[in-house]
Amino acid sequence: MTNKIVCYIRGVEIVETPEEKVRQEYVRRLVEEYGYPKELIDVEVPIQLGRDESKRADIVVYRSKQDRERRENHNIIVECKEPDVKYPDGEKQLRSYTNSTTAQIGVWTNGIEFRYWKRLKEPDRYDEKGYLPKYGQEYGDKKILKKELRPSSNLQATFKRIHDNIYANYKSGNKTKVFYQVIYLLFAKIQDEKSYEPECRFIIYDREWDEIRDKGISKTFEKRISDLFEQAKNRKEFEDIFDGSEKIEIPIRQVANVISEFENITILNTDVKGEAFQAFISGQFRGDAGQFFTPDPIKALVVAMLEPEPDEVVLDPACGSSGFLVFTINHYRNWVKKQKGWIDEKDNVLDDTDLTPDQREILRGKIKEYAGVHIKGIDFDNDLTKVAKMYMVMVDDGHTNIWTSNSLIPFDELTKNTRGTITYEGIDIIMTNPPFGSKGKVEDPNILSGYDFGFAWRKDKKTGEFDKEKLLAGKRGGGQVPDILFIERCLSLLKKGGRMGIVLPDGDLTNQNTEFVRAWLKDKAQIVAVISLPQETFVPFGAGVKSSVLFLKKPKSKSPERYPIFFASLEKIGYDIKGRKTYKRNGNGEVVDCDGRSIDYLTDRKGNKTKQDPALIEMTGALDTNVPDVLSEWIKFRKEFKSYLW
Repeated sequence: MTNKIVCYIRGVEIVETPEEKVRQEYVRRLVEEYGYPKELIDVEVPIQLGRDESKRADIVVYRSKQDRERRENHNIIVECKEPDVKYPDGEKQLRSYTNSTTAQIGVWTNGIEFRYWKRLKEPDRYDEKGYLPKYGQEYGDKKILKKELRPSSNLQATFKRIHDNIYANYKSGNKTKVFYQVIYLLFAKIQDEKSYEPECRFIIYDREWDEIRDKGISKTFEKRISDLFEQAKNRKEFEDIFDGSEKIEIPIRQVANVISEFENITILNTDVKGEAFQAFISGQFRGDAGQFFTPDPIKALVVAMLEPEPDEVVLDPACGSSGFLVFTINHYRNWVKKQKGWIDEKDNVLDDTDLTPDQREILRGKIKEYAGVHIKGIDFDNDLTKVAKMYMVMVDDGHTNIWTSNSLIPFDELTKNTRGTITYEGIDIIMTNPPFGSKGKVEDPNILSGYDFGFAWRKDKKTGEFDKEKLLAGKRGGGQVPDILFIERCLSLLKKGGRMGIVLPDGDLTNQNTEFVRAWLKDKAQIVAVISLPQETFVPFGAGVKSSVLFLKKPKSKSPERYPIFFASLEKIGYDIKGRKTYKRNGNGEVVDCDGRSIDYLTDRKGNKTKQDPALIEMTGALDTNVPDVLSEWIKFRKEFKSYLW
């Protein structure tokens, strides 16, 4: 079956090919990031190369709307290639187009790499450049004010493009090192946006690009970007992210490429920066040692059901990149907005971008204060805890209570590793997706001896009771899977009356050989809810393990003998088994937003409706998930059985 997409410029349905995807992404950037009006752009434009030869240029930008209608006075011509096609394939073709027209700028791209040329007065002579001027500017007069920065049209694609470009050209062979080099430059960009200077310093000027092209070095450029990163490292709010030894080490040409990608966009005021950053890091860390990133709808569900109060301490003892914690912070963000009355006529909280500068500053201050006291995370992977802190920076919060440690070690060691912040029965709420799988069994007797689940369990055939028998890490070998140990550790971390939501493989809740886990839980905790997750939940993140979310309450005394338990099954989580987003539709098959309104249509040149705008669908389309339905049923259950619950 041939996939179809809607042309961003013409609004008509076209066949999706690798080259077409590159073209559509670039025309979107021309409009949304570089500011070129859509009415000045056309695609598949015939170019007369001689008396009998005509070919079609992929993208042409004209100087006026009339020029586009007449197809004259071409200004920019873009040659697009498939991602697998390497430069200089297609450069001669691009030059033949510019030589045959009035075009002053030529652009070559395969979606990952970009080349730019300015046409000189002499025939067939070009000056290679490092960027494309924004609409209304020319080469040589480059100046970017912070107030002119635009939100990214696709920040996730930008992150990936930058990473792939550096990795392809750096030749380091170390994907993780390249990943962190992108992060370092990202923080230099954040430092620039946070400074009070009106003009951007995260920029490459024409003269600096010419120096890099001709001499392979530009001292002013190198010093300015290096200074920005050093200033970022020295910011008090970032002091626990960097140890001071970090350096920008990739070749200056790659640094220049990153700057040219980022210089026209704002990171801090791009609404989806957190989501884009999460997608970027999940592509770097996928399923090692049994870790699987939790999809956003599941995070939203867990936070909504646990309902953290502003004065409660929230911990994720296997925090990974801090997704649960970020969603908790956003929960608090919305709580503050409601308290302040920052809502619309339908009582929905306002987006951050709709707040005044003073309101945003108040909000940032409250979030930083809240997160610095009430948000805590632990992960054994030092790379992930670094990334977790960076991710939390992306959502404007504090990040000082993210610790690198194994959460399963004896309590005295854990408390020491976290400087006294994580203690026995010291946490109000736990939400976590711990590592699971038999390949990562814990076998250390020093750890296992501190757990009931660190022992083998034997069921008495007569009484049906279970007894601890022998350490699993004895001479027989053995060990225990970490997810089962995490159940016990999380309960010991909770205060009496505390609550938790933990993602577990269904085998822990249903298999015969884990019956001892359920017997133990019966005496130690009150089971509040079990939410079954679809089989495909973790497939796009590297695993196909059927899982559920188990919600528990730690009794203040003894659990009631009989109590209600909420059961639900999630059937849709907003994307398919390949990780592609799926959207809600009305009776006519149209994609709708969260209020049930049909997304606007694109029109062709005659004003006829074609397809719904894919850009608007991406931004405002309602994900097709029954999480809201489950939450609605949970609210009814909670109201009816309030005395048994939180």
